Amino acid sequence: MLKSTAPPSTTFRLANKEFPKVTWWREPGLRHLYFLLLVPLMTSMVNGYDGSMMNALQTSGQWQNYFHHPRGSLLAFYNLAFALGQLIAVIPFPFPATIADKLGRRWGVVIGSIIAIIGVAVQSASINVGMFVAGRFIVGFGVMIDHGSAPLMVTELAHTQHRATITAIYNSTWYFGSIVAAWVTFGTINIDSEWAWRIPSIIQAFPAIVQIMFIWFLPESPRFLIAKDRHEEALDILVKFHGNGERTDFVQTSFTEIKETLALEREFASKSGWLDLVSTPGNRKRTLICYLQGFFSQWCGNGLVSYYLVPVLETIGITKNAEQAGLNGGLQIWNFIVAIWAAFNIDRFGRRKMVLGSTGSMIVCFVLWTILSARYNITGDGADAKGVIVMIFLFYTAFNCGWQGLVLAYPIEILPYEIRAKGLNVTFFGVSSSLLNQYINPVGIESQGWRFYIFYDVFLCVIFVVVYFLWVETKNTPLEEIAKYFDGEEAKVGGGASTGASAAVLSQMRAKNPDFEEEVTHVEANEA
Repeated sequence: MLKSTAPPSTTFRLANKEFPKVTWWREPGLRHLYFLLLVPLMTSMVNGYDGSMMNALQTSGQWQNYFHHPRGSLLAFYNLAFALGQLIAVIPFPFPATIADKLGRRWGVVIGSIIAIIGVAVQSASINVGMFVAGRFIVGFGVMIDHGSAPLMVTELAHTQHRATITAIYNSTWYFGSIVAAWVTFGTINIDSEWAWRIPSIIQAFPAIVQIMFIWFLPESPRFLIAKDRHEEALDILVKFHGNGERTDFVQTSFTEIKETLALEREFASKSGWLDLVSTPGNRKRTLICYLQGFFSQWCGNGLVSYYLVPVLETIGITKNAEQAGLNGGLQIWNFIVAIWAAFNIDRFGRRKMVLGSTGSMIVCFVLWTILSARYNITGDGADAKGVIVMIFLFYTAFNCGWQGLVLAYPIEILPYEIRAKGLNVTFFGVSSSLLNQYINPVGIESQGWRFYIFYDVFLCVIFVVVYFLWVETKNTPLEEIAKYFDGEEAKVGGGASTGASAAVLSQMRAKNPDFEEEVTHVEANEA
């Protein structure tokens, strides 16, 4: 790991060089950039809106009557449709990664948003179960394509110093969408017509509409442009947003490192396409972590409340619709606050410590949740019911501190550019495991009650052990230099041999590419 003798609060390192830290709100270029990044950050809102909306619709008498009070496996089927659409988007043909790599990050957002809007239209106009389920399937398919590009755009455009925080905020906006859905549905719950559930459904299209309208104001990812040999365009973007219109030493160093690293990756990448994910020990470890990050994020117990809060509350005697909807709305607000706090502290505590601390705390909370639920089942004591509610809030506090923001932020940063979109597709495949999870949860709660929670008590312990032995710390490391932690100090990283690229590899690239030599010479002169 690179070590700095300068105070960590005033400097950061890139390509083995030291630069002063910047405060984004004092930099015109970064203020402009981060305002524009609100557009791709909205993608996760649609996902969060969906989960909270389906939770809240279960408190609506109009929705329950219209769809004949679904419970157990039938209720699971309504929620499964969204996850099934997401799963089909990544297998058998990986649409999100293909669109992101071939057409660019912006087009991925646009195509996904258009499909999601079509799905919302079908869902909102539903006249029967089949139409409602079909609409939810289409929405899930579109959102997954959008997800395949939006977080990449956020990560690859953000300033090196702010990359981890901005990317973690991306998945934290899930809760902003869930807040809107919870309180919109709370506001329409007493409408004495089908509009009680159709209005919340229609509003789900709003983020996608905004993205289609405003995504063109964002620049394309500089890394995508460089990969397509559009170097001048990429440099102009870095100059405008990271250099406030000036070709500063930091801008030049960033550009050079990105350019060299992509050239090295391309030079030594296999021609096997998706087999690159398992072509080296480092890539195999990355791919395994990417899958498990997505899989564990859905199988740690959070799915019980994300889609099935109403059945959970019914197990402790809370059956009034308004009370259920209010708890759902309050929980989403609390979740959003905690998730944003965690996003701003990722580089302070580190990824591995936050995930381990989060998982350990979740184990304690879930065990207490199980015990209190069992006590309520025996005694019917209202104090135990209140205790369960407290444990739900504390469980989600722990989850949001280590998992919510890092579900996508961690996989994106450990993946080299050449396999970044493909590896993210693997994470989405892991997330899509919620397909089975969403079916099991309502059936398990209905048939086993509090005993079903024991499964998560045990599985959380498994997650803790796997994370302890597998996860790698990457805090305060530039995106192009994280390869060192997976591929060793001889990793193919640009910016000179001192940052990890072997001298032999650099010599080969210099001989083959005059422009490469010019950029390396420029950086070496600055270092001298």
